[in-house]
Amino acid sequence: MIISIDAEKAFDKIQQPFMIKTLKKMGIEGNYLNIIKAMYDKPIVNIILNRQKLNPIPLKTGTRQGCPLSPLLFNIVLEVLARAIRQEKGIKGIQIGREEVKLSLFADDMILYIENPKESTGKLEEVKLSLFADDMILYIENP
Repeated sequence: MIISIDAEKAFDKIQQPFMIKTLKKMGIEGNYLNIIKAMYDKPIVNIILNRQKLNPIPLKTGTRQGCPLSPLLFNIVLEVLARAIRQEKGIKGIQIGREEVKLSLFADDMILYIENPKESTGKLEEVKLSLFADDMILYIENP
């Protein structure tokens, strides 16, 4: 069975403390991490409406829209979920030669290749909740 997972409004749903913690776990440190922290430390949005600047609005989630770093940051966070799925013994992928293939990733979409869908979808939900709780909303769609 093939299961499509879509991270709804992916770039808007990333919790910034979770993103920083994930970057540290992935080995990003030093100046690179400090630059990213500076970009996401108390970010605000300034809106100009009818030529008047409104009060700044603080942002608590999401990566910066239009920032060339945003897709990369999102992919690093999504890789945490992908690794957890690959390592979960209760999720059985399809066998291709001697290798078990469980998923493929493209942008904010994940395709799962599942041999035992009844058991695996429950395990998938457990993995998602253990990693993200409500930090990122993932919808599972059966094509």
